Amino acid sequence: MSLLLAGKESRKFDQVNRIALPTCFRKEIGETAILMKSVHKEPCLMLFTEQSWEDFSYAFIYSFDDPMKRAKAQRRLADRVEKVTVDKSGRISIKDDFKAYAQLTDDAYFVGMMDRVEIWSVENWDLINSDDDDDDDFFSGINYSAPRRSE
Repeated sequence: MSLLLAGKESRKFDQVNRIALPTCFRKEIGETAILMKSVHKEPCLMLFTEQSWEDFSYAFIYSFDDPMKRAKAQRRLADRVEKVTVDKSGRISIKDDFKAYAQLTDDAYFVGMMDRVEIWSVENWDLINSDDDDDDDFFSGINYSAPRRSE
């Protein structure tokens, strides 16, 4: 299954830690999703469809050759993950410890990352995107005619 989760939109939390998924992501996400604390030590949450979670978790776990390390990786993932249900209004609930991990307060950015959506606090998103790289220079070396990934 090929996903194209792209774009960035902001949303606000309600009083009971629910936040509405942007409309552009709802169809791809579906009724159930996997929410995970970032594995890259970044203060954000990662929202996967069930299929993209299966692909990600399988690749992550089987990147370890040693069965003991593989089991440790599974336990570490289990401690960072929660299955969430999208309600009829397109909202998900985010637990306090997940919000604290990502430093989420009232507002959040939902950022499409092709196979997942990242959820960032506005402040942290602005911080990671305020580096010294000039966007024009950063994108100048990209080869748009590079071979595409095949299914």
